[in-house]
Amino acid sequence: MEGHHTGVDLEKLQLAQRMMAEALGEDSPEALENTAGRFARWQKAALVDPRTQYDPLNVKLYPVPDPAMVELVTIKVTAFSACEHHYAPAWLKATIGYLPGEHYIGYSKLVKMFRHFACKYTMDERICNDFLHELIEKVQPRGAGILLRGKHFCVISRGGNEDDFPMMSAFWGELKTSQMLRSEFYQHAMASWDTGI
Repeated sequence: MEGHHTGVDLEKLQLAQRMMAEALGEDSPEALENTAGRFARWQKAALVDPRTQYDPLNVKLYPVPDPAMVELVTIKVTAFSACEHHYAPAWLKATIGYLPGEHYIGYSKLVKMFRHFACKYTMDERICNDFLHELIEKVQPRGAGILLRGKHFCVISRGGNEDDFPMMSAFWGELKTSQMLRSEFYQHAMASWDTGI
């Protein structure tokens, strides 16, 4: 997949952090000696490692039995991301849904697939587009959708509402054309994150 490599150069990340510290006039010995390494390891753990868990060439699917009774499958996912405009952290919450065609996909695989596109320097809009394209290509559902909420530090740190999660949605197939199914999806999506219902 173009633009979705999972390589990382830890030495360059350390150099970048040292340059930022110098530019900001940092004078703490602890920060000057040890923060660069911590910064590089944190960036890798947050924005690279989760993306290596998804292998686009090995997506196991499960046959839908006949007759099929399940209409809509949804799952809620969280991911750490970062804004490509400011290189600032973002915390994402997503509800993913699909209408099975001939196959189901495992819940954990959906989570890994989403994080493959989310855990990097990117935009929420691109995450929705790229993830849905991948889900449609690999699973071939009758319909698919995502509702994404993102708490962006670049907004909060400049006076934005820290309780606000800007929201967007994207749909394809029967989830896009059927108002009834889309309404059911939104009911699942807007249910409480605390109780999981």
